Amino acid sequence: MELHELIVICKANGLFSPTEGAEKLAFYAKLLRGWNAKINLISRKDEEHVLDRHILHSLTLRVPSVCDFDFTNKRVADLGTGGGLPGIPLKIVTPSIDMTLIDSIQKKITACGEMITELDLIGIHAARGRAEELASEREFAHTYDAVVSRAVAPLDELAKWSRGLLKPGGILLALKGGEVREEILQTWRLSFVQKIKEQPLRLFEYDEFEREGKKLITVTFV
Repeated sequence: MELHELIVICKANGLFSPTEGAEKLAFYAKLLRGWNAKINLISRKDEEHVLDRHILHSLTLRVPSVCDFDFTNKRVADLGTGGGLPGIPLKIVTPSIDMTLIDSIQKKITACGEMITELDLIGIHAARGRAEELASEREFAHTYDAVVSRAVAPLDELAKWSRGLLKPGGILLALKGGEVREEILQTWRLSFVQKIKEQPLRLFEYDEFEREGKKLITVTFV
């Protein structure tokens, strides 16, 4: 996918990307490929598909027909961020987000920190640690409006990890692929889960996500 195609798809789906945002997304794609040559952030076979399989996939969280959560001025944690996905693309198109990228692997957090600096982003930082450990620290415990995650772990595990990070009324937004019925059933068994919503990733001008069975799972807590 070329940058102009990404912009067309974003506009068609109610996500307007100004020139500066689009340029930063393209620069981020370049940085991600560069870091991927040093450490494993994304699949090697996906390096030529960063804009569609990774950045556009992340941006579906900002498409109104897919996700109705308003990220404006919210504090958000990206759990298991890897190379900054979906957190960095979300920050680029929504500058008012206060974003924390979380991963347990130091070299990934180092890469994210370097990319944040090169992209000249503010209001975003990378933290190394496991969610359940960070949730015991005042800086992280129950301070987030939303946790976002992208194919990191089973849904029930994500729910357990997210609970200690979220404010009362906070939500988990998990981008998933494939069959998730069993994961949803397991998550429903958690006493602190109030609601689970499954939403297929249907976009105008782009049908690959729907064809591949990708979806957004929203978990609301008691």
